[in-house]
Amino acid sequence: MIDSLPQPRTTDPASVPAFRWGVIGTGWIADRFVTTVTRNTSQRVVAVGSRSPERAREFAEGHGIEMACGSYEELVAQDVDVVYVATGHLDHASHARLALEAGRNVLVEKPMTPTVEATRELVELARDKDLFCMEAVWSLALPRFDVVRQVLAADLLGRIEAVTVDMGEYLVDHRRAMDPAQGGGAMNDLGIYPLMFADWVLPRVEVVAAAGPRHATGAVGQFMALLGDGEGRQASVFASMLTDTPSVAVIGGSEATLVLDGPFYRPGPVEVRFRDGRVLSWDEPRIHHEGLFHEAVEVARCIAAGLTESPLRPLEATIATVELMERARALMNDPA
Repeated sequence: MIDSLPQPRTTDPASVPAFRWGVIGTGWIADRFVTTVTRNTSQRVVAVGSRSPERAREFAEGHGIEMACGSYEELVAQDVDVVYVATGHLDHASHARLALEAGRNVLVEKPMTPTVEATRELVELARDKDLFCMEAVWSLALPRFDVVRQVLAADLLGRIEAVTVDMGEYLVDHRRAMDPAQGGGAMNDLGIYPLMFADWVLPRVEVVAAAGPRHATGAVGQFMALLGDGEGRQASVFASMLTDTPSVAVIGGSEATLVLDGPFYRPGPVEVRFRDGRVLSWDEPRIHHEGLFHEAVEVARCIAAGLTESPLRPLEATIATVELMERARALMNDPA
């Protein structure tokens, strides 16, 4: 009988080589990524690119970055080891392709692209070029998620029977997130997290039903999806940009239930509740998006090891999640 949960096996940032990074995009996620990576690791962000030379210079000056590039073509031509693509959802495919064609390893913000076809094309290009490529689903690189990974591998929960996961954040006033012309909506901005989680716990799960009303902007403001794996196991997923929700994830097994208190996708505690009443817990500081640096360390670890994809987020897993997103959209009659 175990008396504690496993400790995370997260890579020490000091144990990986310092690579030279270029960043495509200067928005909020690029700012958070560069801030936490430079504060917590030895990775070097040496170039940033924007369509606006002024915006590139402003971002570079604010982060102490050597090179400000007034185009993405200029950025990928720099002497960088990795390009982090942090532009809008609908631009990921073209910007990641630009970097790969230039011979650069890439870390692409989630979703890698909103469609299965475009995602497969990027994956094939990366493999043809023998370059590292990973979708930036940062949760999977967190210590919290490695604890869950080990719990699942050890079958501590018994047979997994059900997964329930929700994610809700009030984003009605966020113009880009609610603009379908920019790929906005509950699916791309939030839904990828719970769908990824369901597929991570129950691989090869399929969407069997989905519904999502449209907001006045035309975007799907929230949606629900029911998933199944053909063996009676099910997952329920909910994502909303119309309201704040607990954003909790629960994995129900025949012997125990695992609970990730909200927000489940960020650093935080893990709790396993056994049927006999025992409860085992593991906790960490809730550093929120400061934890983004873990995915950069994973990229550096993989490249240093000669890997072209990460075992934490294999490219086939990225494709599988986009397939779930595309199927849910089809059931909701959502072309976005």
